[in-house]
Amino acid sequence: MAKRLISIGLLVCSLNNEIFSQSFINKLRTPISIKAKLNLGYDSNFLRLSENEIKSDKIGMYGISSSLDSPIIKPSIQLVYTPYLFLTKQTKITSSISYSYYSASKEKSFFITNFSIQQKLKPYSWFKIGYRYIPKYYLRNYIDRDSGRKDALLYSSCSFFSQKYFISYSHPISFINKLWAKLYTDYTQEYYNPNFTEFNLDKVMIQLDLNYYVTKRNRIKFSLSHGKAKNINYNSQLSSTQINRSYIFDKMSMVFLKKFNNDYNINELGLSIIFEQRYYELDSKKYFIDNWKYYLDGKYKLWFLWDFFAEVDLKTLYHYRWRDADTQLYGDFEWVEDSKSYSKHEFWIELSYNFNSNFLY
Repeated sequence: MAKRLISIGLLVCSLNNEIFSQSFINKLRTPISIKAKLNLGYDSNFLRLSENEIKSDKIGMYGISSSLDSPIIKPSIQLVYTPYLFLTKQTKITSSISYSYYSASKEKSFFITNFSIQQKLKPYSWFKIGYRYIPKYYLRNYIDRDSGRKDALLYSSCSFFSQKYFISYSHPISFINKLWAKLYTDYTQEYYNPNFTEFNLDKVMIQLDLNYYVTKRNRIKFSLSHGKAKNINYNSQLSSTQINRSYIFDKMSMVFLKKFNNDYNINELGLSIIFEQRYYELDSKKYFIDNWKYYLDGKYKLWFLWDFFAEVDLKTLYHYRWRDADTQLYGDFEWVEDSKSYSKHEFWIELSYNFNSNFLY
Protein backbone atom coordinates (compact mmCIF):
# COMPACT_ATOMS: atom_id res chain seq x y z
CA MET A 1 0.00 0.00 0.00
CA ALA A 2 2.76 2.40 0.91
CA LYS A 3 4.59 1.65 -2.35
CA ARG A 4 1.40 2.40 -4.32
CA LEU A 5 0.94 5.74 -2.55
CA ILE A 6 4.56 6.68 -3.24
CA SER A 7 4.16 5.74 -6.91
CA ILE A 8 0.95 7.77 -7.24
CA GLY A 9 2.64 10.73 -5.53
CA LEU A 10 5.62 10.58 -7.88
CA LEU A 11 3.27 10.38 -10.88
CA VAL A 12 1.26 13.41 -9.72
CA CYS A 13 4.48 15.42 -9.13
CA SER A 14 5.75 14.43 -12.54
CA LEU A 15 2.51 15.53 -14.23
CA ASN A 16 2.48 18.82 -12.29
CA ASN A 17 6.07 19.55 -13.29
CA GLU A 18 5.30 18.74 -16.90
CA ILE A 19 2.20 20.98 -16.90
CA PHE A 20 4.09 23.80 -15.14
CA SER A 21 7.03 23.52 -17.52
CA GLN A 22 4.75 23.55 -20.56
CA SER A 23 2.82 26.53 -19.14
CA PHE A 24 6.05 28.44 -18.51
CA ILE A 25 7.32 27.70 -22.02
CA ASN A 26 4.04 28.97 -23.48
CA LYS A 27 4.56 32.26 -21.63
CA LEU A 28 7.90 32.64 -23.43
CA ARG A 29 6.34 32.08 -26.84
CA THR A 30 5.43 35.66 -27.62
CA PRO A 31 6.15 37.68 -30.75
CA ILE A 32 9.22 39.88 -30.99
CA SER A 33 8.38 43.39 -32.16
CA ILE A 34 10.93 44.88 -34.55
CA LYS A 35 11.04 48.58 -35.34
CA ALA A 36 13.34 49.83 -38.10
CA LYS A 37 13.95 53.56 -38.51
CA LEU A 38 15.72 55.77 -40.99
CA ASN A 39 16.30 59.40 -40.01
CA LEU A 40 17.45 61.95 -42.57
CA GLY A 41 18.64 65.14 -40.90
CA TYR A 42 20.46 68.44 -41.26
CA ASP A 43 22.52 70.24 -38.58
CA SER A 44 23.41 73.90 -39.15
CA ASN A 45 26.29 73.92 -36.62
CA PHE A 46 27.30 70.32 -35.88
CA LEU A 47 30.41 71.25 -33.81
CA ARG A 48 28.49 73.85 -31.75
CA LEU A 49 30.89 76.69 -32.48
CA SER A 50 30.32 80.17 -31.07
CA GLU A 51 29.95 83.21 -33.31
CA ASN A 52 33.46 84.39 -32.41
CA GLU A 53 34.92 80.99 -33.28
CA ILE A 54 33.07 80.92 -36.60
CA LYS A 55 34.46 84.36 -37.50
CA SER A 56 38.02 83.52 -36.43
CA ASP A 57 40.82 82.55 -38.79
CA LYS A 58 41.37 79.30 -36.83
CA ILE A 59 38.11 77.66 -37.80
CA GLY A 60 39.92 74.79 -39.54
CA MET A 61 41.75 73.92 -36.31
CA TYR A 62 38.44 73.31 -34.53
CA GLY A 63 37.68 70.33 -36.78
CA ILE A 64 35.88 71.98 -39.72
CA SER A 65 37.08 70.49 -42.99
CA SER A 66 34.46 71.75 -45.44
CA SER A 67 31.48 73.53 -43.83
CA LEU A 68 29.81 74.36 -40.52
CA ASP A 69 26.68 72.39 -41.40
CA SER A 70 26.21 68.75 -42.23
CA PRO A 71 23.57 66.33 -43.51
CA ILE A 72 23.03 63.35 -41.20
CA ILE A 73 21.86 59.82 -41.91
CA LYS A 74 20.76 57.84 -38.84
CA PRO A 75 19.54 54.25 -39.28
CA SER A 76 18.41 52.33 -36.19
CA ILE A 77 16.73 49.10 -35.20
CA GLN A 78 14.88 48.17 -32.01
CA LEU A 79 13.80 44.73 -30.76
CA VAL A 80 11.11 44.36 -28.10
CA TYR A 81 10.38 40.98 -26.51
CA THR A 82 7.39 40.75 -24.13
CA PRO A 83 7.11 37.41 -22.30
CA TYR A 84 4.89 36.86 -19.24
CA LEU A 85 7.41 35.69 -16.67
CA PHE A 86 5.45 36.52 -13.52
CA LEU A 87 1.84 35.32 -13.52
CA THR A 88 -0.11 37.54 -15.93
CA LYS A 89 2.22 40.55 -15.65
CA GLN A 90 4.10 41.56 -18.78
CA THR A 91 7.90 41.78 -18.95
CA LYS A 92 9.37 43.97 -21.66
CA ILE A 93 12.95 43.37 -22.85
CA THR A 94 14.18 46.06 -25.24
CA SER A 95 17.40 46.28 -27.21
CA SER A 96 18.36 48.87 -29.82
CA ILE A 97 21.29 50.17 -31.82
CA SER A 98 21.64 53.31 -33.91
CA TYR A 99 24.37 54.90 -36.03
CA SER A 100 24.60 58.62 -36.84
CA TYR A 101 26.62 59.40 -39.97
CA TYR A 102 27.74 63.00 -40.59
CA SER A 103 28.73 63.48 -44.22
CA ALA A 104 30.81 66.59 -43.38
CA SER A 105 32.86 64.77 -40.71
CA LYS A 106 33.40 61.02 -40.48
CA GLU A 107 34.97 61.54 -37.03
CA LYS A 108 31.67 62.97 -35.76
CA SER A 109 29.77 59.80 -36.66
CA PHE A 110 28.91 57.54 -33.70
CA PHE A 111 27.04 54.46 -32.44
CA ILE A 112 24.59 54.22 -29.52
CA THR A 113 23.38 50.93 -28.04
CA ASN A 114 20.63 50.54 -25.43
CA PHE A 115 19.33 47.61 -23.40
CA SER A 116 16.56 47.62 -20.81
CA ILE A 117 14.23 45.29 -18.89
CA GLN A 118 10.82 46.49 -17.70
CA GLN A 119 8.44 44.65 -15.40
CA LYS A 120 4.79 45.66 -15.32
CA LEU A 121 3.38 45.79 -11.80
CA LYS A 122 -0.10 47.12 -12.56
CA PRO A 123 -1.66 49.65 -15.01
CA TYR A 124 0.70 52.65 -15.44
CA SER A 125 3.15 51.07 -13.00
CA TRP A 126 6.48 49.70 -14.24
CA PHE A 127 9.90 48.96 -12.80
CA LYS A 128 12.76 49.39 -15.29
CA ILE A 129 16.53 48.94 -15.35
CA GLY A 130 18.77 49.63 -18.31
CA TYR A 131 22.14 50.39 -19.84
CA ARG A 132 23.31 52.77 -22.59
CA TYR A 133 26.72 52.71 -24.26
CA ILE A 134 28.45 55.13 -26.64
CA PRO A 135 31.89 53.79 -27.62
CA LYS A 136 33.13 57.14 -28.99
CA TYR A 137 31.57 60.59 -29.29
CA TYR A 138 33.66 63.29 -30.97
CA LEU A 139 33.12 66.85 -29.75
CA ARG A 140 35.62 68.94 -31.76
CA ASN A 141 39.30 69.90 -31.66
CA TYR A 142 40.55 71.68 -28.55
CA ILE A 143 43.92 72.93 -27.32
CA ASP A 144 45.90 70.20 -25.59
CA ARG A 145 47.68 72.06 -22.79
CA ASP A 146 49.62 68.98 -21.72
CA SER A 147 51.27 68.53 -25.13
CA GLY A 148 54.59 69.98 -23.96
CA ARG A 149 54.94 72.25 -27.01
CA LYS A 150 56.15 75.73 -26.15
CA ASP A 151 56.28 77.22 -29.63
CA ALA A 152 52.57 76.90 -30.35
CA LEU A 153 49.28 75.75 -28.92
CA LEU A 154 48.43 72.33 -30.30
CA TYR A 155 44.85 71.45 -31.23
CA SER A 156 43.90 67.80 -30.83
CA SER A 157 40.80 65.72 -31.38
CA CYS A 158 38.60 65.64 -28.26
CA SER A 159 36.24 62.70 -27.78
CA PHE A 160 34.86 60.55 -24.98
CA PHE A 161 33.14 57.24 -24.39
CA SER A 162 30.05 57.07 -22.23
CA GLN A 163 28.21 54.33 -20.37
CA LYS A 164 25.05 54.89 -18.37
CA TYR A 165 23.21 52.66 -15.88
CA PHE A 166 19.64 53.68 -15.04
CA ILE A 167 16.64 52.63 -12.94
CA SER A 168 13.08 53.96 -12.97
CA TYR A 169 9.79 53.27 -11.23
CA SER A 170 6.41 54.58 -12.38
CA HIS A 171 3.17 54.59 -10.42
CA PRO A 172 -0.29 56.18 -10.80
CA ILE A 173 -1.29 58.96 -8.41
CA SER A 174 -4.45 57.64 -6.80
CA PHE A 175 -5.95 60.93 -5.61
CA ILE A 176 -5.65 62.63 -9.04
CA ASN A 177 -7.30 60.83 -11.93
CA LYS A 178 -5.23 60.30 -15.10
CA LEU A 179 -1.96 61.34 -13.43
CA TRP A 180 1.05 59.09 -12.96
CA ALA A 181 4.58 59.76 -11.79
CA LYS A 182 7.96 58.25 -12.58
CA LEU A 183 11.06 58.39 -10.43
CA TYR A 184 14.27 57.96 -12.43
CA THR A 185 17.95 57.86 -11.51
CA ASP A 186 21.11 57.15 -13.47
CA TYR A 187 24.87 56.87 -13.08
CA THR A 188 27.05 57.88 -16.05
CA GLN A 189 30.77 57.46 -16.68
CA GLU A 190 32.11 59.93 -19.23
CA TYR A 191 35.80 59.32 -19.94
CA TYR A 192 37.85 61.23 -22.51
CA ASN A 193 40.62 60.26 -24.90
CA PRO A 194 44.25 60.40 -23.59
CA ASN A 195 44.80 64.06 -24.58
CA PHE A 196 41.90 65.28 -22.40
CA THR A 197 41.65 62.96 -19.39
CA GLU A 198 41.43 66.05 -17.16
CA PHE A 199 37.74 66.18 -18.10
CA ASN A 200 36.83 62.64 -16.93
CA LEU A 201 33.52 62.66 -15.06
CA ASP A 202 31.31 60.40 -12.96
CA LYS A 203 27.75 61.77 -12.99
CA VAL A 204 24.71 60.95 -10.85
CA MET A 205 21.22 62.28 -11.55
CA ILE A 206 17.73 61.91 -10.08
CA GLN A 207 14.57 62.93 -11.94
CA LEU A 208 10.85 63.15 -11.31
CA ASP A 209 8.36 62.94 -14.20
CA LEU A 210 4.67 63.80 -13.97
CA ASN A 211 2.40 62.64 -16.82
CA TYR A 212 -1.18 63.84 -17.09
CA TYR A 213 -3.92 63.16 -19.63
CA VAL A 214 -5.71 66.50 -19.96
CA THR A 215 -8.21 64.87 -22.30
CA LYS A 216 -8.30 61.55 -24.12
CA ARG A 217 -6.20 63.05 -26.93
CA ASN A 218 -4.03 65.54 -25.04
CA ARG A 219 -1.18 64.70 -22.68
CA ILE A 220 1.33 66.82 -20.75
CA LYS A 221 4.61 65.66 -19.23
CA PHE A 222 6.60 67.76 -16.77
CA SER A 223 10.09 66.79 -15.55
CA LEU A 224 12.51 68.08 -12.92
CA SER A 225 16.00 66.69 -12.40
CA HIS A 226 19.09 67.41 -10.34
CA GLY A 227 22.55 65.95 -10.54
CA LYS A 228 26.24 66.23 -9.79
CA ALA A 229 29.26 65.52 -11.96
CA LYS A 230 32.52 64.67 -10.17
CA ASN A 231 35.83 65.43 -11.90
CA ILE A 232 37.67 62.20 -11.01
CA ASN A 233 41.11 63.34 -12.30
CA TYR A 234 41.21 66.59 -10.35
CA ASN A 235 44.51 67.36 -8.62
CA SER A 236 46.48 64.54 -10.24
CA GLN A 237 49.96 64.81 -11.77
CA LEU A 238 49.19 66.65 -15.04
CA SER A 239 49.18 70.44 -14.91
CA SER A 240 45.78 70.57 -16.64
CA THR A 241 44.18 68.68 -13.75
CA GLN A 242 44.86 71.40 -11.18
CA ILE A 243 41.48 73.02 -11.93
CA ASN A 244 38.44 71.24 -10.52
CA ARG A 245 35.93 70.69 -13.33
CA SER A 246 33.18 69.19 -11.17
CA TYR A 247 29.75 70.78 -11.48
CA ILE A 248 26.14 70.57 -10.38
CA PHE A 249 23.25 70.69 -12.83
CA ASP A 250 19.49 71.12 -12.86
CA LYS A 251 17.10 70.45 -15.72
CA MET A 252 13.46 71.25 -16.34
CA SER A 253 11.40 70.06 -19.30
CA MET A 254 7.82 70.06 -20.52
CA VAL A 255 6.27 67.98 -23.31
CA PHE A 256 2.85 68.50 -24.87
CA LEU A 257 1.26 65.82 -27.09
CA LYS A 258 -1.96 66.15 -29.06
CA LYS A 259 -3.58 63.30 -30.99
CA PHE A 260 -5.68 63.98 -34.07
CA ASN A 261 -8.43 62.00 -35.73
CA ASN A 262 -6.57 61.90 -39.06
CA ASP A 263 -7.30 65.60 -39.59
CA TYR A 264 -5.19 66.88 -42.50
CA ASN A 265 -3.36 63.52 -42.45
CA ILE A 266 -1.85 64.37 -39.04
CA ASN A 267 -1.84 61.73 -36.30
CA GLU A 268 0.11 63.59 -33.64
CA LEU A 269 1.57 66.99 -32.80
CA GLY A 270 4.34 67.26 -30.22
CA LEU A 271 6.14 70.16 -28.59
CA SER A 272 8.92 69.96 -25.99
CA ILE A 273 10.93 72.63 -24.16
CA ILE A 274 14.06 71.83 -22.13
CA PHE A 275 16.19 74.11 -19.97
CA GLU A 276 19.36 72.97 -18.23
CA GLN A 277 21.78 74.95 -16.08
CA ARG A 278 25.27 73.98 -14.94
CA TYR A 279 27.48 75.61 -12.35
CA TYR A 280 31.24 74.98 -12.10
CA GLU A 281 33.18 76.27 -9.10
CA LEU A 282 36.57 75.91 -10.90
CA ASP A 283 38.49 75.93 -7.61
CA SER A 284 42.16 75.00 -7.43
CA LYS A 285 44.26 73.93 -4.43
CA LYS A 286 47.52 74.53 -6.28
CA TYR A 287 46.83 77.96 -7.79
CA PHE A 288 44.74 79.27 -4.85
CA ILE A 289 41.99 80.56 -7.13
CA ASP A 290 38.24 80.31 -6.88
CA ASN A 291 36.69 81.05 -10.26
CA TRP A 292 33.29 80.01 -11.52
CA LYS A 293 31.58 79.15 -14.77
CA TYR A 294 27.86 78.96 -15.53
CA TYR A 295 25.81 78.19 -18.58
CA LEU A 296 22.18 77.82 -19.50
CA ASP A 297 21.21 75.39 -22.25
CA GLY A 298 17.90 75.41 -24.07
CA LYS A 299 16.30 73.07 -26.58
CA TYR A 300 12.98 73.50 -28.38
CA LYS A 301 11.53 70.63 -30.38
CA LEU A 302 8.46 70.51 -32.62
CA TRP A 303 7.28 67.44 -34.49
CA PHE A 304 4.38 66.11 -36.56
CA LEU A 305 3.46 62.44 -37.07
CA TRP A 306 1.81 62.10 -40.48
CA ASP A 307 -0.66 59.55 -41.82
CA PHE A 308 0.39 59.23 -45.46
CA PHE A 309 1.28 55.55 -45.65
CA ALA A 310 -0.47 52.43 -44.44
CA GLU A 311 2.54 50.60 -42.97
CA VAL A 312 5.28 53.24 -42.69
CA ASP A 313 5.17 56.04 -40.13
CA LEU A 314 6.42 59.44 -41.24
CA LYS A 315 7.54 62.06 -38.74
CA THR A 316 8.98 65.52 -39.38
CA LEU A 317 10.93 67.31 -36.65
CA TYR A 318 12.53 70.67 -36.00
CA HIS A 319 15.06 71.33 -33.18
CA TYR A 320 16.55 74.61 -32.03
CA ARG A 321 19.38 74.51 -29.50
CA TRP A 322 21.25 77.34 -27.82
CA ARG A 323 23.67 77.99 -24.98
CA ASP A 324 24.22 81.17 -23.01
CA ALA A 325 27.57 80.95 -21.19
CA ASP A 326 29.01 83.16 -18.47
CA THR A 327 32.39 82.78 -16.83
CA GLN A 328 34.89 84.55 -14.59
CA LEU A 329 38.45 83.60 -15.43
CA TYR A 330 41.30 85.80 -14.18
CA GLY A 331 43.15 87.53 -17.00
CA ASP A 332 40.45 86.55 -19.50
CA PHE A 333 42.39 83.32 -20.10
CA GLU A 334 40.40 80.81 -22.16
CA TRP A 335 40.75 77.36 -20.65
CA VAL A 336 40.14 74.27 -22.74
CA GLU A 337 36.90 73.53 -20.90
CA ASP A 338 35.32 76.96 -21.52
CA SER A 339 31.64 76.68 -22.39
CA LYS A 340 30.98 78.78 -25.47
CA SER A 341 27.67 80.33 -26.36
CA TYR A 342 26.24 78.86 -29.54
CA SER A 343 23.01 78.21 -31.41
CA LYS A 344 22.00 75.76 -34.09
CA HIS A 345 19.03 74.40 -36.05
CA GLU A 346 18.22 70.79 -36.89
CA PHE A 347 15.67 69.43 -39.36
CA TRP A 348 14.69 65.75 -39.50
CA ILE A 349 12.55 63.37 -41.52
CA GLU A 350 11.96 60.04 -39.80
CA LEU A 351 10.63 56.92 -41.53
CA SER A 352 9.77 53.92 -39.33
CA TYR A 353 8.39 50.47 -40.00
CA ASN A 354 7.03 48.05 -37.38
CA PHE A 355 6.56 44.31 -37.80
CA ASN A 356 6.39 41.21 -35.60
CA SER A 357 8.51 38.10 -35.78
CA ASN A 358 7.04 34.77 -34.65
CA PHE A 359 10.16 32.62 -34.84
CA LEU A 360 9.68 31.52 -31.20
CA TYR A 361 6.49 29.67 -32.15
